[in-house]
Amino acid sequence: MKKDYGQSAEKLVQALGGKDNITRVFHCMTRLRFYVKDRNRIKEGDIKKLPEISGVNWHQDQFQVIAGNEVNEMYAELVKMGVPNDDTDTSQKPAEKKGIGSAIIDSITGCMTPMIPALTAAGMIKVVLTLLTTFHLVSDSSSTYQVISFIGDAAFYFMPVLIAANAAKVFNVNQSLALIIAGVFLHPSFTAMIESGDPISFFSIPVTPKTYSYSVIPIILMVWIMSYIVKLVDRITPRIVKLILHPTLVILISAPIAIIAVGPLGGIIGDGLAVAIEFLSARLGFIIVGVLAATFPFIVMTGMHHALTPIGLNAVATGGDTLIFVSQVCANVAQAGASLAVAVRSKDKNMKQLASASGISALMGITEPALYGVTLKLKRPVVAAAIAAGIGGIIGGLLQVTLFIAQNCILAIPAFIGNDGMKNFFYGLIMIIVSFAGAFILTLILGFKDEQESLENSSTGEKREEKAEGKTDAKPLVEKLQIFAPATGSVKDITEVPDKTFADKVLGDGAAVIPEEGKIYAPADGTVVNIMDTKHGIMFRTSQGIELLIHIGLETVNLKGKYFTSHTENGAQVKAGDLLVEFNLDAIKAEGYDPVTPIVVTNGDDYIRSVNMVKSGEKVTHGDCLLMIV
Repeated sequence: MKKDYGQSAEKLVQALGGKDNITRVFHCMTRLRFYVKDRNRIKEGDIKKLPEISGVNWHQDQFQVIAGNEVNEMYAELVKMGVPNDDTDTSQKPAEKKGIGSAIIDSITGCMTPMIPALTAAGMIKVVLTLLTTFHLVSDSSSTYQVISFIGDAAFYFMPVLIAANAAKVFNVNQSLALIIAGVFLHPSFTAMIESGDPISFFSIPVTPKTYSYSVIPIILMVWIMSYIVKLVDRITPRIVKLILHPTLVILISAPIAIIAVGPLGGIIGDGLAVAIEFLSARLGFIIVGVLAATFPFIVMTGMHHALTPIGLNAVATGGDTLIFVSQVCANVAQAGASLAVAVRSKDKNMKQLASASGISALMGITEPALYGVTLKLKRPVVAAAIAAGIGGIIGGLLQVTLFIAQNCILAIPAFIGNDGMKNFFYGLIMIIVSFAGAFILTLILGFKDEQESLENSSTGEKREEKAEGKTDAKPLVEKLQIFAPATGSVKDITEVPDKTFADKVLGDGAAVIPEEGKIYAPADGTVVNIMDTKHGIMFRTSQGIELLIHIGLETVNLKGKYFTSHTENGAQVKAGDLLVEFNLDAIKAEGYDPVTPIVVTNGDDYIRSVNMVKSGEKVTHGDCLLMIV
């Protein structure tokens, strides 16, 4: 059965302070990235409890929620809920002004991350071609070889085009106009003029003869500058001719600037970065690979790893990378080794499951779940992974291991195959084995404390202190707390709800009511913590501290508030039996939605016994006792 992410997305939004607290969300391959109005409203503990979430992290004013392989599904649910996002509202901006460094990193991230799958595919095609020629299955003089070669080379050759498409979104420039500038850089006529060696000028202004295929920085700079040209042209063009004149002027101004100034400047910056890397390699030799590999997880935490990607891509495009992606491979497989060692040694079932999944994910190059959810959380494993990655990087540096495609995970193994035979392949394999096995073994040797074990030790210590100081709990040893039915209808066991999230008690234990009338009442004295904008979900906290989720119908979030009327608001103090929400029961059924209403205790772990349903299979009237919590 397909997993339903809707409930987790709702709870995530609630823990973020409600939809009104979110100004923007977008995502990369592993993280949901939020900008919020008030960070004090965020409940990080509640977010970490979600089964899809491995951890959280603040980067400047951006709140990152690590969702790993499930990030796309979670993001899709957030979009359905109407959370401001890049797909539907590109005008939304972060609440706080970003610093220059943060803005640069975010821009590079937005430009580079979406194109990685294309570059990975292109690189793997190149590997296939190398294997075909190595084992003499295809001749390098055949047309088959030529076809496979230009298929694999297309993404790298037209890299400025791929980047332009992404940069247009980042800098809010019309994508077609940005692609035209990329086309100017790569146009066959311009390339032929450069290859001829003859001087090139534009209205007597000299044009630097430089090719831009395989380049990264020039097009990023140019699309950024275009964002200002667009605004300038918009101000000076009359409204009556804007449709025609505006795009024409943008291109006529941008194209000459691109080939005369920005292109050569970007090339100088790219060459400068390459020189800097060569300088560090010459000064530090193999040590720089080890240092970068050991510190890479911490670089990821700052987001600075995206700034290194253009350097690595440039190296790959011009022959092979010996530093950036090589060190990333060591760091990522080390995270995998440490996580899988935690999975073997941990006694906590939840941690075993998380560490196993995160370890496999890290082998595939997605390390955030392992880093934030396992190694960093348990402390010693991240040290073990750093040491092992550093050793693996030093070995890679000594052996001058080279990556011929942009790859940062176990799939890099075939990417070590180049034109110089299999020696580099075996050296790369040794580097990976050392990084992975070293992290695995070191994690077992250094050990760690399970979260549950630490919690129990802390709890025991607190109890001893209280006993020594003569403190006693003011609450009785056993206390029975009642939850009243919020609706009139038939009671249903929570495990029978036709929604796996509720039936498997992912959110907590409870019961469900099949309502006979469209009214929801307060199930106890307490506070309306949060009522969704769609009115179909209510987070409620009783005066005794029991936290409840009342979810009116299944998948009714899709109605976006249609047929629902709220009689309360966030933060309202209510009495048991007060009317909270009215809804058109018949209309909801007619739309094809199941009206079954789960009532879930979301903090049931705080109580000694599980939630007990009083009237299973019977009819209740709102106000009747539905649940008894001990």
